[in-house]
Amino acid sequence: MAKLEEMQGFSSRGARRARGMRVSSSLAEINVVPLVDVMLVLLVIFMVAAPLMQQGFAVQLPQEKKAAPIDTTPIMVVVPMTFHNDRRVKIGQDTIPLDVLPERVRQALGGQLKRGVTLAGDGGVTLQDLTTVFAALQAGGVDRIGIMTQPPAPSGG
Repeated sequence: MAKLEEMQGFSSRGARRARGMRVSSSLAEINVVPLVDVMLVLLVIFMVAAPLMQQGFAVQLPQEKKAAPIDTTPIMVVVPMTFHNDRRVKIGQDTIPLDVLPERVRQALGGQLKRGVTLAGDGGVTLQDLTTVFAALQAGGVDRIGIMTQPPAPSGG
């Protein structure tokens, strides 16, 4: 509760008395008890209501014959060292020209959901050659292209 206190240096009479009084309050402290009470009530309400919100409908799901599994192994595309001269790559065991690659990849991917290709390039193939093959694969509808690497040989030190 606010109290009136007389400031020192002023007398308690006349007009100076009104200016000499100041209001002191103890509102500098925040009372957190009501806040904690409200938060605990809300916590109890949510703890009671949460299990009630988990109910669903009973549904009879349709049945289907087992379909043949889809082959999701990525297709292997090999860029040999001779690519810079003859512009030919290998898909599996077949060697094909680069301009046919998008159509062959489209055929190989068929109905696969994950349209991924693994690209294995010779160590001497330039980045420009790999980028050219990347562009042809993307034109064929490939979403994911992984690059195959080889770990370094263990040093016998």
